[in-house]
Amino acid sequence: MRLMKAATDLQEQAIEEISKDVEELLSHAVNGEQLTVRQQERPLTFIDGVYNGTMDDAFRILSGLQLLHTIIVKPKRHITKHDRELFERNREQVNACGFSFPFDLDDFVSRHLQNA
Repeated sequence: MRLMKAATDLQEQAIEEISKDVEELLSHAVNGEQLTVRQQERPLTFIDGVYNGTMDDAFRILSGLQLLHTIIVKPKRHITKHDRELFERNREQVNACGFSFPFDLDDFVSRHLQNA
């Protein structure tokens, strides 16, 4: 039998806060029609049946979202191949831990967020 520690309220609150930041960035990067389609996918939410509420999963989701956010707000002209690889790896980690992040870096590339 393995004992698992539950995610703290503070961790889940931090996940919600960074999700709202990403949602705000997305609203500036994606046109209205694409945004409506994306909203139907229920992005930036916990996936029922996949997210099990452990401290480990919450930590992996939070750290992954923080890195994704950092890469998204990085000035477009400085995005490297390594950034793209990090983005993809962390996107997969976040999704595997039970948090829906269906976006690619290219969804944010056309953004006008140089000072975000």
